[in-house]
Amino acid sequence: METIIQLLNEIEESIQQLNHPCVDHLNPGITSLKIQELFEEIPLQPNQDLHALYAWRNGSKDSEGVTLGEQAFFPGFYLMSLEESIQTYLELIETDTWEKSWFPIFASGGGDFYAMILAPEAQGQILGFYVFEEEAQVEYRSLKSMLTTFKVCYEQGIIFRNEQGYLAMDYRKHAEVAHEINPEVKIWQEFLREM
Repeated sequence: METIIQLLNEIEESIQQLNHPCVDHLNPGITSLKIQELFEEIPLQPNQDLHALYAWRNGSKDSEGVTLGEQAFFPGFYLMSLEESIQTYLELIETDTWEKSWFPIFASGGGDFYAMILAPEAQGQILGFYVFEEEAQVEYRSLKSMLTTFKVCYEQGIIFRNEQGYLAMDYRKHAEVAHEINPEVKIWQEFLREM
């Protein structure tokens, strides 16, 4: 549990160093009891990683006049509050493209998500779901390996603030780091082969 929180704190520090406003828009964390209570609305159980994540911060505030770019926790995606994730989950399982065991955590605001698989056989893996792609694929072995990937990308300047003040990244270098930390994940092997 501590490692997740430690990684989140280190990422937060990197975001602050970039002087990116995302951290000002994060909600305080919530208790384990509250997390459990909110999960009773859906047929999934949170694992330790999710408990750690929402105990750290309960996603981003829905603030008037704040752009999604300002809320981004990493390029293109913000951390949803648990309430928003549950609401989104209930909407997504009504569609043909969303599996019941996928729990959305990060959103683009345009229909793309990073979700945690809460099915026993793939417990904790993180998949990328993109509106315009045919199928969602696992991108990270776990929340921990996803956060580790982004922590390294922040530290090495692979994620940076562009001229417009938004977070951006060198996608090739990110893929190299992601592959190093998640060597058995197919998407990075293929991405690097194609480059």
